[in-house]
Amino acid sequence: MSATVISLRERVSLPILVWLVVLWLLLWGDVSWANVISGTLLGLLVTIVLPLPRVRFGMRVRPLRIVALFARFLVDLVAASGQVAWLAVRPGRQPRNSVVRVPLHSGSDLFVAMTAELVSLVPGSVVVEIGAPSARGGQGSIYIHALGVTGEEGRERIRREVLLTERRIMTTFAEPAAYAEYLERCRADGSAALCERSPR
Repeated sequence: MSATVISLRERVSLPILVWLVVLWLLLWGDVSWANVISGTLLGLLVTIVLPLPRVRFGMRVRPLRIVALFARFLVDLVAASGQVAWLAVRPGRQPRNSVVRVPLHSGSDLFVAMTAELVSLVPGSVVVEIGAPSARGGQGSIYIHALGVTGEEGRERIRREVLLTERRIMTTFAEPAAYAEYLERCRADGSAALCERSPR
């Protein structure tokens, strides 16, 4: 009996149940006891029969680091906007572009997605493919279409900028264990100099 109770507790997530009830009320467009009860029963049925897998993100929120992360993002946004504007109006040949593969080190689908999101929001770079760590044996990567990048020097600059963005995300959100795994991957491929900064 106790095992059944524990199993039900593991299957039913209160935030998801509340969200399903809210959606049910929005669909009906009327808040009534009948709709609340029927929405709760339907939400319980859905969460018990079709449970979502529990995901451990390995995150720890650091408010001051979040402020620093977004301040740096705004600086990158303004600088990249100016560079793209200059490429658009300058005389001469059209700028050449490159697709650059950047291997990442976080080992978490969430952190890879966050890195890709921040990179793609900066003008001049578009993420064209994401290789999730869960699908590639723990090694994530992103492919970036970069504007105005020619030669290996330019591609290396893009890789460095992406790895620095990943480091800022890891020092902002990663738990110590996730950060230690991240550093191990950095050291394994010789990127430790770009990665090592304690999240505290």
